[in-house]
Formats: sequence, structure tokens, C-alpha cells
Amino acid sequence: MVILIGILAVTVAPRIQSGGGVAEYTYQARLISSLRTMQQRAMNDTRDGFCFQVNVFTDANSSFGPPTLTYSNTNKTLSCSSTIDTSESAEYVVANIDEMLADNVTITSGGGSIKFNRFGCPDTGNGFCANNVEVIFQGESTVGVCIESQGYIHACD
Repeated sequence: MVILIGILAVTVAPRIQSGGGVAEYTYQARLISSLRTMQQRAMNDTRDGFCFQVNVFTDANSSFGPPTLTYSNTNKTLSCSSTIDTSESAEYVVANIDEMLADNVTITSGGGSIKFNRFGCPDTGNGFCANNVEVIFQGESTVGVCIESQGYIHACD
């Protein structure tokens, strides 16, 4: 009996204690939510001078989120900045450095500002649709978020 408990402790306990890649899938879903939020804003808000983007930082600075969720006339410049809104109202579309480090998850590719134009596709900066974009999360598992040139945002592996 003692031998059986010992075998179980060595083989099963690490699997129970491990997250098994759940954190990566959680960040994947949050980034999809963040991207779709900005995409919808881009298609519905026709005012000039605003940027509808999600900033993605990679490696040791892994984090993502929009620069602001407040699209008032005084925030035009802020909407195009390379910062991330860390206010409480933005928590559902943001992942900060500290929480990603705590979960041992990094973004290994796809960094930069992912902007959307009024058609809902990733923007090249001149109003035209960009090529496909892919953001990769690395932890216990590797998962990705893909944005097709037509604007379709989905989980990809």
C-alpha cells in the first residue's frame, strides 16, 4: 500500500499541481476580446483622428491592451499612444506584465500596435488592410491569436 501511494505521489501530484497550459488559453481569450473590442469601435466610431488599437509587448515586457477606452476629444492623442490603459474599467481587455510573469507566460511574437480601420481589418496605417497578424503566447503550451487580413480574429495554434 505504501508503495502504491508513493508511485501515485510521484506521477499524479505534479499533474494536479500544474496548470497544464490553462493560463496561455486564458490570455489567448483575453487578447481576442481586446482585439474584437477595438475592432468594433473602429467600425462604429467614424470620427477622424482616433486610433483603434491594441498594443502588444513581447518577451520580458509581455503585456497587451488598448492605450485607452475613453474616446473623448481630449483623448485623441492618447488613443494613438504606445501605452496600455491600466484603469479598472479596462481590466477585461488588458493583461499586465506582473500577472503574465506570475503565470510564466510570455508573448514571443506579434508585438507592436495592432490597429483597425473602419472596415474592421488590421490597418497598415494608410487605411488599407494589412497582411495576416499572429500573436504567440508561450508557457507550458504554445497558443496563438490570428487576425486575418479581412479582419477575422480567432484562436490559432
